[in-house]
Amino acid sequence: MSASSNEASYPPSVGAALSFVEGEFGGPVDEKETDLSLAAGVVAQAVESNPERLSLLIINLGSNDAYAALSDGVSSTHGVALAATGGYMSIDVRNDQLLPTRQWFAVCPSGSTDLYILETKRYALTAPVYT
Repeated sequence: MSASSNEASYPPSVGAALSFVEGEFGGPVDEKETDLSLAAGVVAQAVESNPERLSLLIINLGSNDAYAALSDGVSSTHGVALAATGGYMSIDVRNDQLLPTRQWFAVCPSGSTDLYILETKRYALTAPVYT
């Protein structure tokens, strides 16, 4: 006995979530994953500024606390705390306005740690050229 389907044979779908996001934000979107290792006390750029970034997720995978901030003055007293083994920061344009588009720095004041970074960005749109 063979299985049958009542689905019409349409062209392949791009998926409901992708279609929704692209419609909501006016263009095609993509994701980028990055792993960042932080050495003890060394400030590192977590992500560069990107005006097309829609959301940013940073997760601390290591066993030491880390901190993230908009400036390279990030420290345990200046920045968003990313607790050891799973602490995270999640920001998006809908709730946090321009914060996802900014450059972010991170530091692990004592010991080292690893960060997982996930960005969702819209492909840059160009203005029409009229001749």
